[in-house]
Order: sequence, then C-alpha cells, then structure tokens
Amino acid sequence: MLNPGDVLQERYEVEEKIGQGGMSYVYKALDKKLGRVVALKVLKEEYCTDESFIKKFKNEAMSAAKLSHPNIVAEYDVIEEGDLHCIVMELVEGITLKNYIARKGRLSNKETIGIAIQAAEGIEAAHKNGIIHRDIKPQNMIISKDGKVKVADFGIAKAATSETVNAAVIGSVHYISPGQARSGIADVRSDLYSLGITMYEMITGRVPFEGENTVNVIMGHLEEKPELPSKYNKDIYPSLEDIIMKLIKKRPSQRYGSAGELIKDLKQSIREPEGDFVKLSEDESPLDDTRMISGEELQRIKEGAAGTGPSGEEKSPEKPENRVGKGNAAQSAENINRLLKLGGIGAVAIAAVIAVMLVVKGLGIFSPRSIKPSADVTDESEDISVEVSPGTLEVTLTLQGEDLMPDLLGKSVESAGAELAEMGISMDSSKTAFSDSYNEGIIMDQDIKPDEAVAPGITVHVTVSLGTEIAYTLKNLQSYTEADARVELDRLGISVASTRGRFSDTVPKGNVIDWEDASGGTGAEIAAGSEINLIISNGKESENVNMPALTNMTTEQAEAALSAAGLSLGEVSYAPSDTAEGLITEQGVPAGQIVARGTAVSVVVSQNSAEPSVAYGQQQAANHYYASINEVCSVGSSEGPGVAEQSLISVTIRLMQRVDGQVKYTTLVDAMPVPAGSQIPVSFMNIEGAEGVDTGEIQVVDAARNEVIQSYTLTFTPAGVQ
Repeated sequence: MLNPGDVLQERYEVEEKIGQGGMSYVYKALDKKLGRVVALKVLKEEYCTDESFIKKFKNEAMSAAKLSHPNIVAEYDVIEEGDLHCIVMELVEGITLKNYIARKGRLSNKETIGIAIQAAEGIEAAHKNGIIHRDIKPQNMIISKDGKVKVADFGIAKAATSETVNAAVIGSVHYISPGQARSGIADVRSDLYSLGITMYEMITGRVPFEGENTVNVIMGHLEEKPELPSKYNKDIYPSLEDIIMKLIKKRPSQRYGSAGELIKDLKQSIREPEGDFVKLSEDESPLDDTRMISGEELQRIKEGAAGTGPSGEEKSPEKPENRVGKGNAAQSAENINRLLKLGGIGAVAIAAVIAVMLVVKGLGIFSPRSIKPSADVTDESEDISVEVSPGTLEVTLTLQGEDLMPDLLGKSVESAGAELAEMGISMDSSKTAFSDSYNEGIIMDQDIKPDEAVAPGITVHVTVSLGTEIAYTLKNLQSYTEADARVELDRLGISVASTRGRFSDTVPKGNVIDWEDASGGTGAEIAAGSEINLIISNGKESENVNMPALTNMTTEQAEAALSAAGLSLGEVSYAPSDTAEGLITEQGVPAGQIVARGTAVSVVVSQNSAEPSVAYGQQQAANHYYASINEVCSVGSSEGPGVAEQSLISVTIRLMQRVDGQVKYTTLVDAMPVPAGSQIPVSFMNIEGAEGVDTGEIQVVDAARNEVIQSYTLTFTPAGVQ
C-alpha cells in the first residue's frame, strides 16, 4: 500500500487513499509535472506475483490509455516500480452508478435511457478500437459532478478476464454474460449483456439473478428466465423493457450486434415509449429459450475453471432443433414424460395444459401488453441529445421528433426559454411592445400558435411586454436629461411638481437619477394626471462644489472665498450701483448652484454713479448702522434626526435683530442645496442693520426644518464710524 507523501517516478505525489476494489487500491495524487490531480489505481499484492498476468495487464492498460472519449475515464500512464503496478487515471469526482441506484431505489425511464446512452457511447468507442471491457457493471460507471457518465477500468477488466481470473474474485457475477460464465471468452455482445443487466437494475432497483452464492447466480445467467422488469416497475416504457430483454438474451446472436444498434433503439424508445420496434430474431419469441447445463459444465463452474471455445468468441448454448413457444420442445417433452411416469391420466391432463399454454404464449395470443404501431421516425443518431444535470443528476433528453408548440402567453422569458430548450426549440425574444394586460418581461404574443406541430431546430419569435408606457418611461428616466424627461412626462400627462439635486458617481450631470410620487404613492399607482418629483444628478461630488455668495464682498474677499471652494475669480467688470463703491453687486454664477471644481466666476463691482447714493464711510445718514462678517460654516454639523443621512441640505443665511422688542429677519442668501458635511463661506461686507440697533445675529439655517445650524453675533456701528 501507499502512504500520503509517497512519490512515484519522481512525479506522482500521493495525497490520500480514496477507495479500494476487489483487485486494487485507489489513491488521489498530484501529477507534479502537469500540475493536475489524478487517480492511482494500484494492483493488490496478490495479483503482482503472476508474471503472465502482469505482462497482460501492462499491455491492456497501455492499449486502453489510447482511448479518448468523453464517456470513458481516461487512462494516462502505467507505472511499474518493483512489485508495485498501477495505472494513472483521470480523477472523476462524482458518484458511482451503483451508489446512485442505491440512493434513489430505482431510476426513472428517462434517467435509465439517458445514462445507458452515454455508457453505450463510451463502450462503442472502445469496441471500435478493438477493446472489450469484459466487466461492465454499475460499479464501473461514474456520474461526474458536471453530469457526464464515464465508464472506467477498461485496462484492468480486460487484463483480468483475459488471464481467466476467477469471476468471483472480479466481483462481477451478477453482471457476467452466459458465455463468460461458461467459457471465460467474451466479445462485443458480452459487454452489451452486462449493460443490459445494469439497465435492468437501474429501472427496477434489483438485478435479475440473485442467489446465496456465486454458483447460484451464475446458474441464473445460464438457465433461468429473468422476470420482466415490469413486474417490479409497472411504469417502465414497454419499448425500454423490450430493449433490456433483448440485451440479456442467453444467446449472443439474439442480442444487439453493436452498441450503435442499441443506442439507436434507446433513442427510438424516447420518441415511442410504447412502440413495438425492437427487432427480435426470426426464430424466437419475445422471451429466451433456456438450456439445462450439463453436470460437467456445472462442475467446471463450481471449480472456477473456465473453458475456452475454438472460435475465440463468446460461446452460445447449443440451439435446440425444435422450439415450442417460449420453451424448449425437447425439454417440454421430457417434463411431460416425467409427469406421465409419476401421475397417470391426471398428470397427462396437466402436461397437456402446460404444453398448450406454451404454444399459446409463444404465439403471443396472451401478450402482456398490446402495442399499437406508431408512425415512422427518423433513425439519425443526432436526433436525440442526452444530458445529466450537474448536482441533481436528473437526465434531460432533447427529442428530435415532431412535438406541439406550448402556449407561451403569460410566461416569463426565462421559463418559456427553458421549456422550449427541452424540446430543442430556440426562442427569439428581441421584439417588444407596450401592454396594459401583461407585466414587463412577460410574453404577450408568439408567431407559432399553441398546439401547432413543431420540430426541433426551429425558432419561435415572441413579443415581450414592456409593461405600460408610463411604467416603462418612469423606469428608464435615468437615461433622460431633465429637459427630455419633462417633454416625455408631459406627453404622457404627468407633471413635475419639483426637482432637487443629488451627487452621483454614475449618472451624468443634468440627467435624472430617480423620481418619486409627489403624493407619496407607489410607482404602480402613477397614471396620467399624476405629479412626480425629479431628482437630478449634480455629477460626481468630488468634481463639483457649491457656489458661495459673493455679493457685498470686495474682490479680494471674493477671491479668497472662491479659492477656498475650489473655484477662481474670473472677469471683473464695473457698473454704477446704489451699493457702496468697491463691493460686488452681481456674480456670474448664482450662490448655491453646483459648479465644476476650478470654474472661473465673473463678478460685477459697484462704482460711483452719476448720482451716487450715500457713499460708504462718507455722507451716510447718521441713523444707518452697518456690520461685516467673514466666517466659514460647517454644514451638517447640527444635530437632529435625519441630518446625517441627507446628501444635500437646503441652507439659507439670514440676519436676526430685535427691533422695538420684536424679532426681525432679513434674508441675506436664499435657500440653496449644500452637501452635508461641507463648508460654506459666511462672508458679507457692510450689512445694513435696523435703524438705531447696534447688535444682531447672522444665522445659517436648515431651511427644510427651520433649524439654526450655526449663528454669529455682530456689532453694528453708525455710518462713518470706523
């Protein structure tokens, strides 16, 4: 045995033991040269002492290594190190068919046929390369995680049986063909017999021949008539039952001549589950003849010594000269003679009844089922594809005969596509239309009407609903600019109640990010006459800033405020104004507007007019009071429910004073959207206060909540006072 860490040929590093069989241990190993995980199948010690067997084993393993087929476990290499002999094989992660049958009890018709087709395709590939497996059984079939059925152990099986290893040792007596049991020689039809027994077990959950020991099981293969699978599974397709019973005929000449013939009938069985198309030999009835085994042959079987036939092919039991129905006429006569000797006239009557029954059943008068002939179906091998779904191991068969188009209306594109795929039909769902009757994504029309005859390979064109036009437009508003959205909504009878901005890393500036029902309802309730609010993208927050208020600032103050906001001072022009000379009266971008970082902002500065008002610091009325402020306020620092969650806060700046005992507010900056957590300049020159009032308070206010975010106390002085 090998241990983890052992390295063979300085290449294959053993990782762990993963199983063992009658002849070998199996290890998982890493092929360090190719960087792939492989399986090492190592012969047990008792098989490594026979030089003749080892030579045959090596030759057959190398021959099997030449096989390349998706339904055959690949054999890569043969290793000989001292007394160690092993095959390097593909590591297939999955479950053996034997364990799968045990897990499910028995398989469905489609599973049985699907798995059998894949196994038969692998066996056929081997046969075409001159390799007979000789040990086909569910233990040697693996269903991989990706759904492939793979036949294993071609090299080992052939080497073993070619050297006449006792069948009991190989562990295949429940699946061995009569010729192998009788003579030890096998051909193509031997593998098919074993596959038939395997299929019998798949569909019924049991093998046809069982016994207390090896000899009893072998005797069943040689002499007993198997029970019909329908005895154990009444749901079996009649045609599948015929296929299985033909596969397990005692005589090789009455079985399928090749795996290709079997595959053809298996596919036909899918199209015609109750069809009567399985061809039986002209000189036989639906069930097998049997022949009593001689004492000499029985003794050879008991001793485990296999005889050989001169032809080198699987030997058949001798064909009786006369046949009556399902039984052997000579054997029936012998039984009647025995009854005559034992029972007189009563026995004669019983024997006569038995003979008549044999004839009647042989003619098919009391056939266990009546099958109506069905229409001819093409025999092309491409007409059926078989898949075993990963994970579930459920078999899917795509049929290539005529079928009826299903009703697709009201189904989703996904479910309809899956249904059609099982029928081998393609679906074109590129055509769309608005509908008041079908929800979005639901099929509303099909060009091939339900119940029309269809064949695989065609394409059905369907129309997929976009839902109502209003619902579709609202869902796709993000692709519109604000102007285009207003036009579309107006066409549909929907008005825009308000808009607000929001930064977005994905939606271009000026495009619609989202919308909301102005009345607080859901999108499904939006109809003509409704009002909605639009949320417009301000672009990426990192690339945009809020425009600060520049009025009443000097150009030096404005330049500093713009620089702090990531902007710059643009063109400066002058115009007469009632505002004190040298102060900004207009700005090219309104305060509070979102602009790209780096934007140059133009301003207009006041200069003395032809008829100037009272100039600042000169002849102003003594009862006018002024103050200035130059601060920066952090927006979003105020406490209160929901403040932190807001992406934008509507901010206004105002002057609060008490005049004659009453609170008076003067708005300095109208409400503007400001990103939460940002800083805005609070910078004003020569704020004119109330007459005779020397104190006041500048307040930065959350306009939506009417809550003061930050306040600053000011002292006002009369005009002309420095």
